[in-house]
Amino acid sequence: MFTYNPWLGCHKISPGCLNCYVFAYKDSKIDSNNIILNKNFEILVKKDRRGHYIITGGQDVIVCQKSDFLLEEADLYRPRLYEMIKERKDLHFILLTKRIERATKTLPDDWGNGYANVTFTVSCENQATFDERVPHLLALKACSKSLMLAPLLDEIDITKLVKKQTDIDYINCGGENFTGARPIYFDHIKKLSLDSLKLGIPFYFFDTGAFLVKDNKKYFIPLNKRYSQAFLANLSHN
Repeated sequence: MFTYNPWLGCHKISPGCLNCYVFAYKDSKIDSNNIILNKNFEILVKKDRRGHYIITGGQDVIVCQKSDFLLEEADLYRPRLYEMIKERKDLHFILLTKRIERATKTLPDDWGNGYANVTFTVSCENQATFDERVPHLLALKACSKSLMLAPLLDEIDITKLVKKQTDIDYINCGGENFTGARPIYFDHIKKLSLDSLKLGIPFYFFDTGAFLVKDNKKYFIPLNKRYSQAFLANLSHN
């Protein structure tokens, strides 16, 4: 697993952005009015002295974990990024975005029904953002599509829009961390797990976040146990 941020900056504010994890790190210096092009922008295709790619094949590459793949301000640089993605067919790219409505007008000319090594992943935090964004994802021609329901702030009924496994390949779900973290509700996660199971969609509850509410009790989960406690909840399924 390799995290790759071709550019930094994210200006589309929604409820899930209130306690953005990016600002808990050194990236808090990000200028909210501009993007910063990563100095290692070309690292995907860089080679060592023996002619081997520095980033070895066979990996999942999470693109724009600390930004948004479809930032308007990055339109100038995205064609080059698609060229590198096309060259690196030995890597699987997960493109993260809240701006999925921009996808079709920013795709490369040879996109067709999608690149085999690309998954478009849309982030949603509540029913309103789900209802707004997911129709654009469902309409998009792509070989693979997934959802990132994190931080999950409220109950989401995925069955309103998603009807079968061929709509969405998998769903990730998680809570919120860092200062000001809002709780995630066990009942909401359980419903998502059951609904996705009925639809035949793999579901992964990967992170409890700082606070979990279960049976009307609010629990603080230590940072070093948030992944393991999510696993022990036994709500994930393939």
